[in-house]
Amino acid sequence: MDKVTTYDEFCEALGGRGDVILFRGQPVSDFVLIPSGLRPDHRGIADIQMFRFVDAMQQVFGYDELTCIEVAQHFSLPTRMLDFSYSYTVGLFFACYDAKGRYGDCDGKVYVFNKSRYEWILKQLGKNSAEVVRSNEYLYKWLQHYVDKSDTRMGDDGLDMPIFVEATRQFDRLYSQRGLFLLWGRDEICLEKIFEKEGIDERDVFDTVVISAEHKKSILQELREKHISQDSLFLNSEWIKELVSTIKYGERCRDGKEQS
Repeated sequence: MDKVTTYDEFCEALGGRGDVILFRGQPVSDFVLIPSGLRPDHRGIADIQMFRFVDAMQQVFGYDELTCIEVAQHFSLPTRMLDFSYSYTVGLFFACYDAKGRYGDCDGKVYVFNKSRYEWILKQLGKNSAEVVRSNEYLYKWLQHYVDKSDTRMGDDGLDMPIFVEATRQFDRLYSQRGLFLLWGRDEICLEKIFEKEGIDERDVFDTVVISAEHKKSILQELREKHISQDSLFLNSEWIKELVSTIKYGERCRDGKEQS
């Protein structure tokens, strides 16, 4: 299909889809679906870092394991989870947004993922993961094995396929981004290869919309007019602090003196 060049064209490209549809945006179109903690540059150390993080968070806040991992994910600590969103505008934003300026010349991509279809396929294949939901004992059993550094394969009880996990929503960014996660268990390869191994045609589960590189900035501006921006999605606390300071004390120069 032709590349998307405007917000309206993106909406048109989504027409006709049903069920529970999820979105994930990537600023570079050759991305494959694998969590940062399982990518080559983090493999072997990500789990160790996660164990330390969960221990510290539980000591300070008393959060459960899943909430600790959610917080880690949103502060860029490598995890076994990929972010998705129920919002197509959030997906489009992340296909255009490039915080470090590495992909300005690259087309972006939005994954359009049929969650209902995927979970139906898991059930048809008799996968244990089909029985795992956010409140299910199997999920917490797996998480406990994970943070206890024990065998996450768990015989026949482990996560045999990645599963979608609803966010605990104890973290503000998850509200603003309408987020949830795809959690990897036993297989430590990209989702495309997992599908190939299991005989699943990925086209039955997701497709992609390519975002034109030269139009990313203009699409971001269109989204900003719809209140989808870095400040709104990341709840920019520094901007809020500066706004409060300005309202309370007025504009100040860098040396602390009020502006005339």
